[in-house]
Amino acid sequence: MESAPIYTAFAGGRQLALGSLRDVLPIIKERFDRRTSELVLVFDVESGRQVDFDLRGSLDDVLEREAPLAARGPGRPKLGVTSREVTLLPRHWEWLEQQSTGVSGALRRLVEQATKGQPGKERARRIRAALSRLLSSLAGDRPHFEEASRALFAGDVARFEHLVRRWPKDLRSFALAKVREAAAAEHRGDDPASVVVDLHRLVWSRGEYDAIATLVAPGYVIHSDPGDAWEGQTLDRQEYEARVKHSRAAFPDLAFTVHEAIAARDRVAVRWSAEGTQSGDLRGLLATGKRLRFAGQTIYEMRDGQVAGHWQVVDRLGFFEQLRPA
Repeated sequence: MESAPIYTAFAGGRQLALGSLRDVLPIIKERFDRRTSELVLVFDVESGRQVDFDLRGSLDDVLEREAPLAARGPGRPKLGVTSREVTLLPRHWEWLEQQSTGVSGALRRLVEQATKGQPGKERARRIRAALSRLLSSLAGDRPHFEEASRALFAGDVARFEHLVRRWPKDLRSFALAKVREAAAAEHRGDDPASVVVDLHRLVWSRGEYDAIATLVAPGYVIHSDPGDAWEGQTLDRQEYEARVKHSRAAFPDLAFTVHEAIAARDRVAVRWSAEGTQSGDLRGLLATGKRLRFAGQTIYEMRDGQVAGHWQVVDRLGFFEQLRPA
């Protein structure tokens, strides 16, 4: 399942919005109505490309015109093909034409093989290229822009942070988050099992929610998790964070142990256990103060070096048995 694009809107160095089109459009529409002369730039975060919207009419008009899928809710996504020129030598065309899948199929397969070979480095490259496009529009006249661009592509996080220290706060924070995301993807992404282990260690056990941006894909699909309140849903990163906080509110000392993590292609199978003290209410169950231990097995879906969904089986019966009064 493909995740919805994430957009960000800036007015100068101030970030006005970040989220899906349905989240962003009301904010920039309200801004447009109040300050028609203000220049607000909107970008697709994944590509870094600037996008333009027709903001005339009511908000409902704008949503209907610019975000029909968001206005109608879940459904089949729009499909589109952009024609682009491909320059190859005659022998290349001859080889492509001999492939059983045809020219287009062979090209797609080659691209997939190239990008899957080093998912972490490929994702880091895309993050840096997207940020470079965005900063060219927003920060081209900022101090040390050229030097910061070189540090960006060199993966030198410390130097980039030093060079942008005088940029506007919102712009600086956004750029630094993406630079760190690229560095983390490059460091972890070629070992998918380590990404999953870090998800359990940093996010679920320590509550370090900033790590979600580097570990979790923008659209996280809960394919199967019987008994989970979010089963069958696709979560953005904010919703994923809310899901973790829901569990950690009831078990503030929740700690996971990954006993085994096995990676194969775009899947990571994990055998894990967890324990924590129920210090808060949980789905209608009042806090008991009991120390609980439970275990499960999860198959995680990986995409571009990030965790993009899961299929999970948990011993929920054993979990709730421990909560019953003695």
